[in-house]
Amino acid sequence: MGNTTASVHIRWSGHLDLALKAISRSYNKLGYQRVKKAAVEGGKHVVLLARAGQGYVSVYDGTNAQLDNGELKELARVASKALGPAVFTSLYDSDRYEFIVFAGGRQVDLLMTDAESYEGPMKQLSNKSRSTKWSGLFGRTLGAGEIEQAAAVQTAFADEIVAGLSSLIGLGSGQPQMNYSDFADGEEAATAELYFKRKPKALDEAPSGEIRLGDYFDSDNCRMRSVYPASWPIPVGSKRLATWLILSQGAGFSGGTVTVRRTGPDTLRLPKAIVAGCKFHNGQIAGSLEPPPPNLTMEELEKLVEAKRFPLLPVEAPSAQAALLRGEIRQLVIPSMTPERTTQILLILQVHLEPQAAGEWTIDVTMQPGAQTEYRHELPPLRIAALEQTWLPVVSGLNLKTRYDKTNLDATHLNELNYKQSRIPLGRELDHPAVASSVSILEDEGQATLDAGRSWLEAWLGPLASRTEGEIAIHTEKHMSGAFYVGKTKKRLPVSGFLSDKLWPKFFEDSNNYQTVLLSFTPQGAERPIAGIGLQHGFKQRVENPKESWEKHLAPTLAVMRGRPFEGLATGGTWHVFKWVVNHEDCYKYLGTTARDMEHQLDSFAAERRPLQAWSSYATWIPEFDRADRYECTVYEEVSVLNWFRGILNDGGLNTDKMTAAWCGNVLRMVSPHMWLCRQLIDQVDRARLEQVAQVEEINGVYRVALRCGCALDELELALLPILPVESARISML
Repeated sequence: MGNTTASVHIRWSGHLDLALKAISRSYNKLGYQRVKKAAVEGGKHVVLLARAGQGYVSVYDGTNAQLDNGELKELARVASKALGPAVFTSLYDSDRYEFIVFAGGRQVDLLMTDAESYEGPMKQLSNKSRSTKWSGLFGRTLGAGEIEQAAAVQTAFADEIVAGLSSLIGLGSGQPQMNYSDFADGEEAATAELYFKRKPKALDEAPSGEIRLGDYFDSDNCRMRSVYPASWPIPVGSKRLATWLILSQGAGFSGGTVTVRRTGPDTLRLPKAIVAGCKFHNGQIAGSLEPPPPNLTMEELEKLVEAKRFPLLPVEAPSAQAALLRGEIRQLVIPSMTPERTTQILLILQVHLEPQAAGEWTIDVTMQPGAQTEYRHELPPLRIAALEQTWLPVVSGLNLKTRYDKTNLDATHLNELNYKQSRIPLGRELDHPAVASSVSILEDEGQATLDAGRSWLEAWLGPLASRTEGEIAIHTEKHMSGAFYVGKTKKRLPVSGFLSDKLWPKFFEDSNNYQTVLLSFTPQGAERPIAGIGLQHGFKQRVENPKESWEKHLAPTLAVMRGRPFEGLATGGTWHVFKWVVNHEDCYKYLGTTARDMEHQLDSFAAERRPLQAWSSYATWIPEFDRADRYECTVYEEVSVLNWFRGILNDGGLNTDKMTAAWCGNVLRMVSPHMWLCRQLIDQVDRARLEQVAQVEEINGVYRVALRCGCALDELELALLPILPVESARISML
């Protein structure tokens, strides 16, 4: 019998007491409360191991010592937000393994036995992006092939693969191979022990024998629905999967049918679909309902997966603008939920999309679970748009009007750049106006800046406060403390009168030390928000020593990017202030506004407040910028071939500085037909060349730039090349 074990390992080199408190809080969020000694029934004993010089705290849970019921994965997710990157590891009879990476409260990567056949919602990074992501998370430089080689070791024992992967991230001494029982038997000495008991919780049961399905939204797997009622863009001729997640909360069933209605041109093929079931616990997949037998070949695994797919066949003769398709669910057996069950059951439905020509479609799906029931569950609708590419940005290094010089790039940078460029033509987010947004980047002048932002946002949100339906969701984060703690608040309020709530003015008080304030509005009955606002500040630790940061990092970086020296300029923090709305007539009605109104409001605000840069844009992008647990690029920065993680000088990357005044006063974060630029930015471009493609107007010391009719966005980019988020010194015009 081989080794069977499960454990969590959290990257942490601080004081152990802080880790103990954070892990206790994490278990609290799982429904447990800490007690001083072992509880009698339903208690939990947890052993912690922190070896000197290791940089990790390992967690061994007595009730998940061998097979995880989902709690350990959820613990890893929650603890990764409170402490640092976490890894869940498991072994089953030394034949099969899981190595799941969490960071910032999210699952970010998965390695496992037979990973190619995995079709669940957990993310799996590509080999090339994996090394970059892991290097940043675990503070170690990992080559593009190192992780792949460690996972591909030809061995009869999965233990060796787990040991190799653990070694790459600095987790040694066999912790992932250890078991909770090693401590109970006295073979290992624990660093600390924790005891918990489950908090009382009422079980929301469905009536006996009743099937009940509920929708579940995940921002990574269900993002196609994130801009509804607008459409999500995909390339013409592509093959994509639309994903729905459904929770089974009542009686079990076997098989069933899926009915799909496609509204729109007959140039969208929906050839097949697949439904799979898995265990689900507190937002994380906890394992397959029916794990495949061990030691299957790749061909055998592929046959198992393919057997679950089913064709979608016409129910009636399709018209030019509609089609009704139906498929019989294959090989799906869902057990009933019971009070004793510790995990929920998640169904993953994926429909294949194959657009043959440009067009827009609405897809409505109904699931009828089981063969002997009349129960039907209507899933949230989806809209998609198939588009040809209309803008291949200059910053991608692929625009045919330019040449991008790749000489003197080392092998790692060159491989990463080539991979990034291979992905850029597959996106359409810049080409499709699913969301209208206005963003203004202001130098932080204390309370005066926040007062101005409040006035601008209140004027826009005013009509919402008079509505009687819908709710406002609030998410705030404070600046990180010296002990690496980030205070967070989540709250929901009725939309009616929320501007008069006592919370509202507190968001705009400089003394409250907010780094992020995000508010979103969801109409009654809607699945997702259709509008929102935000205020986000650059990380304070990046502006505490501005002169040192400028001289040692930013100035040399910009000098290489532009091919000329940069002298010291004003440095400091910024506030990114923004608002957005799904670009659909119904959404504008909710807010009592129009896209043109938003542009006029930005113009008035920019003329008064003189931002470093500002823009109105239409793209498939909801604005959000850096937060304590993750970095965020604009939709335009995403297509730049700048390596944001490694940077240009390999001295820590560019992410940590892109919200500083020094960066925003020298580098554009977005290109759109309607922008505002400060004098520092406008002075770095050829004004005559810019005015050939854009109308440029100075107002109160800042410059409004509007694309001329008939000119293309890549022409505007070329005129702004000296300030774009790219190494402009590498780009030459043809």
